Amino acid sequence: MEGFDAKRQMIYFTSTQASPLQRQLYEVRFDGGGLRRITTTAGNHRIDMSPNAAYFIDRWSSVHQPTQVELWSTTKGKLKTLEDNAAVTQWLATHEYSPAEPFSFTTSDKVKIDASMVKPYDFDSTRRYPVIFAVYGGPGSQQVYDQFGTGALTQWLAQQGYIVIGVNNRGTNNYGSAFMKVVYKHLGKWEANDFAETARYLARQRYVDSSKIAIMGTSYGGYSTVYTMEMYPEIFSVGIANSAVADWEYYDTIYTERYMGLLGDNRDGYKESSAIANAGKLKGRLLLIHAMLDDNVHPQHTMQLLTALTNAGKDVDTRIYPPGHHGAAYNAASARLIQMVTLDYLDRYLKGATPALSLQP
Repeated sequence: MEGFDAKRQMIYFTSTQASPLQRQLYEVRFDGGGLRRITTTAGNHRIDMSPNAAYFIDRWSSVHQPTQVELWSTTKGKLKTLEDNAAVTQWLATHEYSPAEPFSFTTSDKVKIDASMVKPYDFDSTRRYPVIFAVYGGPGSQQVYDQFGTGALTQWLAQQGYIVIGVNNRGTNNYGSAFMKVVYKHLGKWEANDFAETARYLARQRYVDSSKIAIMGTSYGGYSTVYTMEMYPEIFSVGIANSAVADWEYYDTIYTERYMGLLGDNRDGYKESSAIANAGKLKGRLLLIHAMLDDNVHPQHTMQLLTALTNAGKDVDTRIYPPGHHGAAYNAASARLIQMVTLDYLDRYLKGATPALSLQP
């Protein structure tokens, strides 16, 4: 709920009724009647409403429209554009920028999945491109929206000749209770399944090189990376996992038990969801990144995973950043180094290219 008007007996709320990829503002009477959509432009609308709900600031964007900031009246409509980001629009006209392209498909078990791709700026449909899944995947989250993309790393990867993919996998918000709650007591299973289903869909596109598909992410995205590579080694040949959860027995109980239940009640689920227990299934090239001061996903996750992988005869690459916290980077130099290591790893093992001198100052 964004606000309410007691005098007019109106409630104001944002909804995904138009599309799970959008947020639109609606009003409805206290008695449930008079439902009306107020914002009408396709995109993702973020609302800041006045205390009496007479006015609101609408900050919205879409995949092709940089953020617009507008002043509205809930009864009279739009009053004024406060910021149209004309400078951004002018900048885009003279620079290489690739907007996200939302797409959807139906999985083998008849579930619709929304996703997005960012293509190279000089995209040629007659070529075949390597693909990078940049994922999070955690329950209650959402990655793909109808909004303007500002991720510098995504644009850089696209400019290096990669197609970058995002997925609203099962467990994601705003697709209904069944879509979200199917992951309960089975973290990893449906997320990995949907990443694999997306990869299979992409493999049928003539511009995708299905032999060169990578997956990468941080935190839950790091867990998604490792677990998906273990479950679908024939699809994902390269992975980069930063600050990854390796086993839900080691993670915060306030988070873990919300989605996995108590360990004593779901031992099989904990084992099936463990990247450590499934370490022997790994086949591709994997880079693990972690920091020793991470108090969110403790370093023991990566240490225990490394032990399990070693015992299974699986060699992986590892970068440890001692002073860092969650996400590993602890200053500008370490952040740049992690990014350059990531790019070189992808070039080396996904493209088969000789690493550039990107680590040099």
